[in-house]
Amino acid sequence: MLPGSLTRRIGAAARRFAAEHSGTFSLEAAAGGQPPLLRCGGQVLNGDFAPIDRFTEQTGVRATVFARQGEDFVRIATSVRKQDGERAIGTMLDRSHPAYRTLLAGRSYAGYATVFGRQNMTRYDPVRDAAGQVVGVLYVGLDVSGIPALGAAARLALSVVAAQYAVGALAWLLLPPLQPAWLAVSVALPLIVAALVYALAQRGITGPVAEGCAAAQRIAAGDLTTQMHVSRRDEVGQMLQAINGIGVGLTGLVSQVREGAEGLRVATREIAEGNGDLANRTEQQAGEVNAAASALEQLTATVSQNAGHAQQVNGLMATVSRTSAQSSEAVDRVVATMTEMRDDAHRIRDIIGIIDSIAFQTNILALNAAVEAARAGEQGRGFAVVASEVRALAQRSSGAAREIRTLISASVDRADAGGGLVDAARVSMQGIAGSISEVTRLIEGIATASGQQSSGIEGIHHSVERIEQMTQQNAALVEEAAAAALRMREQAAGLADATAKFKTAG
Repeated sequence: MLPGSLTRRIGAAARRFAAEHSGTFSLEAAAGGQPPLLRCGGQVLNGDFAPIDRFTEQTGVRATVFARQGEDFVRIATSVRKQDGERAIGTMLDRSHPAYRTLLAGRSYAGYATVFGRQNMTRYDPVRDAAGQVVGVLYVGLDVSGIPALGAAARLALSVVAAQYAVGALAWLLLPPLQPAWLAVSVALPLIVAALVYALAQRGITGPVAEGCAAAQRIAAGDLTTQMHVSRRDEVGQMLQAINGIGVGLTGLVSQVREGAEGLRVATREIAEGNGDLANRTEQQAGEVNAAASALEQLTATVSQNAGHAQQVNGLMATVSRTSAQSSEAVDRVVATMTEMRDDAHRIRDIIGIIDSIAFQTNILALNAAVEAARAGEQGRGFAVVASEVRALAQRSSGAAREIRTLISASVDRADAGGGLVDAARVSMQGIAGSISEVTRLIEGIATASGQQSSGIEGIHHSVERIEQMTQQNAALVEEAAAAALRMREQAAGLADATAKFKTAG
């Protein structure tokens, strides 16, 4: 079978297999490390062998459905058998397979490939989900390992030569020995036939094989534009078509490698530029983090100092609060003493009132005694003198009592006024004590907050120090990445140089 007919047959089989899977594809992750579930039109394709076996039975072409698993493709339904005869379910498409990179890029692959030790004419078509992502592959392949190496023409030529030698030998035995002409003919005829067969073989086999060898040598030398015109339909033609296919396949491969090398070169240049920019920003960030760490260190020292001052003020305010409390207690005692003095002054004023009343009554009695002494005449003259003295004494006592009452009243008034002032002072002292207590509470809150702030800023300082260390580590990693990008760029250049020796069409 010619490579062209093989290609047409594989293409028709691939179209039929794709038509049997014309629904929308979707991929779902499976638990327990199992291959992902590939659906087509909502139907799970994993382990569904019946339609694939029926397809192989009707077409003679083996088929496989692959599901994408990360960067690999795993067989989830297949009619392909391994060397031991087992169905090749759960096996991966080898990453060295010529179709692997093409499928990852979302393109189809058609050509010869070795599948479990046997040469196949194959076609791999990627399938996509609704988002356009490659989620699987449809494969069809025809085993071409059994095509014989010796062509029909060569086998026919050998058969003719053998037959001619057999005819000559038979003539030699049957003809009389006295017929030399027949003897010459029997000897010459096989030689002539052999020469003709050799010429035909030279023209039909050796020449095309030599042409194929020359083409293969040119392909091996890097000239991938080499193509031979092949019109034969025998095995030699198939061999020449295969050599043409090798050139076409290598052309596609070299083109892909060149495109990949160019893309890698551009990507590595962009990575290098990005790494350079990132390195500059990382260096600037390291400087800014270092400055922030210094500022935080100074702020931590200031906050710690403020916290210490707040603690000192808190101690002083505690002392002032105690002094204020003591002063308030002293004022309370003064108020109590003033109250007692005011009460004593009131009692003294009452006693003076009593004395004044006694003096008034004594004066009345002395006046009555003087009247009675006057009535008595000469006998009452001495008693009149005594009554007069008693009266004078009572009047003096009454005057003294009035003066004392005046002084006591003034003292009571001043004591009342002093008591009011002392009460006001006590109220003020109580207000001061309350204010001092409130200030003490606020300062305690400030001291506590300052301590917490100091602890928080200390934590921030440690965090900034760690960020600074990580920034330095990132800078080192960026430098390593830049070096790696440079090496990749050199490797891309080497790859481009390696493919530059191949001559391709276009």
